[in-house]
Amino acid sequence: MDKVKINGKMLSDIIESKEKCINCKLCYKECPMMDNFCKSPRDLMGKIIDDGEFDKLLPYSCMLCNKCSEVCPKGVDLKSVFYDMRKDMFLNHRKELNSIGYKIVKYHQKSSFVPIFSSKVKQKSVKRVFIPGCSLSSYSNEIVYGAYNYLKNIFDNIELVVKCCGKPTLDVGDSVGFKNYYSQIDRIIQEKNVEEVIVACSNCYKTIKNNSPNVKVKMIWEVIHEYGLPSNLKDFYKDLDIKFALHDPCPIKEEDNVHNSVREVLNYLGVSYVEFDKNRRNTECCGYGAMVGVFNNELAIKQMNKRANSVDTQYIISYCESCVEAMLMAKKNSLHVLDFIFNRDILNKKCFSQSLKSFSSKWVERYKAAKIES
Repeated sequence: MDKVKINGKMLSDIIESKEKCINCKLCYKECPMMDNFCKSPRDLMGKIIDDGEFDKLLPYSCMLCNKCSEVCPKGVDLKSVFYDMRKDMFLNHRKELNSIGYKIVKYHQKSSFVPIFSSKVKQKSVKRVFIPGCSLSSYSNEIVYGAYNYLKNIFDNIELVVKCCGKPTLDVGDSVGFKNYYSQIDRIIQEKNVEEVIVACSNCYKTIKNNSPNVKVKMIWEVIHEYGLPSNLKDFYKDLDIKFALHDPCPIKEEDNVHNSVREVLNYLGVSYVEFDKNRRNTECCGYGAMVGVFNNELAIKQMNKRANSVDTQYIISYCESCVEAMLMAKKNSLHVLDFIFNRDILNKKCFSQSLKSFSSKWVERYKAAKIES
C-alpha cells in the first residue's frame, strides 16, 4: 500500500475524533468501505496517529454518503475527516493521485467545459433554466430534449443549460478548481437574472443549492408532480408483469418532497415497484458515490453488487443516471424514471432496461444534447 504523510492539523482532528469514538462499530456496520482497511474505526484512527501516515486509497474509497456520521452516537464526523484527507492529498501529494485515477477525472472535467459539450443561454434575461446534468446528457439527448420540451410547455421563460456543475472536481478535493468551474454556472444565474434552476441530477441539485443560496433550486420531479403528465400516460404501464425496485440516490436523501414526488409520478404512470429495505433518508450508496468508481473500482463494484442484490428483483429503477449505470454494472436491468416518460423504446414497450454505453457514445450524446437549442 502506498502511504502519504499526514499534516499536523489533520492529525489533531483525528486525535480528537478518536477520543470521542467509543468503538461501538455502528459506523463500521453501515460503511461500504471501512472493512477494507481496518477492523474498527478506532483501530483505523489509532494506526494513522501512530504511523503519521495513511494509505492514499483510504480517503478516495469513502463514498461521502455520510452514513457513518448519521449513526454515530458521539458525533464523530468521519466523512469530513476523509474529505479533508482528499483536500490535503490534492494540495500536497498531487503526484500520488495520478496513479489512482486523477487523470481520468481531470480529463472529464476539462472536456466537460469545452464549448462543443456545453450550451449557452441566448436571452439577456431568463427566469428559469433547466440543467439536466452530465450523466443524463451523456446517456440520452432524446430524454433531455423530451424533458426540456415538457418544461417549455409549462413555462414561457426557460432555457436549457447543458453544463457541468463541477462536482467531480469538488469530490477530488480541489476546492479552487471547483470554484473556477462552478463560477460558469453561477455567472449564468447572476448575469441572466435566473430566479429558478430546475435540475434532473441529484448531484447538481445539492451542488447548486449549496453554492448559489439566492436562487431557488427544484428537481424536475417536483415540477412533474405539481403540473402533471398527459392523461394518456395515466396507468400506461399498469399491464406490465414486471416488479421494479426503486433506488433513492444518496445526495438527496434528506429531500422528502423529492422522494414523495418521484413515487407519485410512478404511481400515476402505473409502474409497479417495491422499496429497498434501506430507502429514502436511509438509502444506501449505489457504489459510484464521490468518484470511487474511478479511484477504487474494485470496491465500487463490490458496493454496486451489494446494493443491487439487496432486493429480490432483476429490475431496478432510479432517478439518478449514475445510479442506473451502477445497477447495470451489477448485471441488473435498470431504467431512469424519465425513461418511462420520454424514451420511445420504453413507451413502445420494446424493452425495459438501458444498456451500458461506450465512452465515445456518451460524448456523442452529450454533444447532441448541447446542440438542442442551436
